[in-house]
Amino acid sequence: MHPRLFFLLSFAFFGHVNAQLPASPNLTIYGRGLYPGADSIFDDIRQSGFNTVVLSSFYIHENGDVYSGDSRNPIIHDGKYIGDKEWLRRIASLKQKPGSVSRIEILLEGRWYNQPPNTYDFIRDWSDSTRQIPGIITGTGNNSTLYTIANLLKSVLLADALSIDDESVYDSTSVLRLGEMLGRLNMHMTLCPFTNKPYWKALLNGSKKGLIDAIYLQCYDGGKHNTPGQWVDSLPGNLPLYPIFLCRGSFSTCATTQNSKSPDEIKAEMIRFKTTYPGMTGGAIWQMQDIRDYIKRNCSVQDPQSGTATSVNEYLVQLKNSLQP
Repeated sequence: MHPRLFFLLSFAFFGHVNAQLPASPNLTIYGRGLYPGADSIFDDIRQSGFNTVVLSSFYIHENGDVYSGDSRNPIIHDGKYIGDKEWLRRIASLKQKPGSVSRIEILLEGRWYNQPPNTYDFIRDWSDSTRQIPGIITGTGNNSTLYTIANLLKSVLLADALSIDDESVYDSTSVLRLGEMLGRLNMHMTLCPFTNKPYWKALLNGSKKGLIDAIYLQCYDGGKHNTPGQWVDSLPGNLPLYPIFLCRGSFSTCATTQNSKSPDEIKAEMIRFKTTYPGMTGGAIWQMQDIRDYIKRNCSVQDPQSGTATSVNEYLVQLKNSLQP
């Protein structure tokens, strides 16, 4: 076959491969604490039974740089990936077989109240093609700053979806623009709410069918009173909704804090949630850094009520099992 014809056929085929959909049951682990990581930690995740890994948390800066929540230097600068190359190899290893991981997401985390502008302020401003911002190509066209960032997250970090964790800006118009752009990249978008149902309804109602394929509900800290049943009943679209739990080890303590829970406590909550949301098919754990801190602090000895795990692998498996009532 002529090399050029082979290239065109390859592009036609691979250019239309759809992003991986969530598994059922969808068992999700948030990956803060994985940059640049170590081979052993990635091996533990791949063998744990979790099938979705959400790399978190990612922040966009005013000059277009992108930071991982674990990095002191940008991983994307001037439209190029400049982060740790071993991290890329480890991310690529997540979907290798034998292993359970089939989907990778990127969590775009916004600012909290009274903090300086961050991710969603910039998405709001940059998605508007009529604005002129020094150093930024506004809009969502194929040469725009936002498109360049998303394309790198897909092609370099192998992201199947971007997850929206907007906790203060709540500008639906700009996030809908972002979602339309992700659709052109054959990516999905997921939602990560803890409050403000009207905003999330607007995103669901305004997005093209199939773009948003999962909702992850924060059931800790500011969302500690959330239950999946309440949210499913009030949101359109009949999309799968998964509760996120804060595990013990969070905030550098073995004890419960901000509604953090042991594996047994998570299991009990899943059973309770199932009574009002029988269609629930999974859940999520926040986050790898806390899992590592739990083991580092020897929490099974320091606070026996927190659980029994004595290794990262054991804790991961226990938490995964707790999400399957």
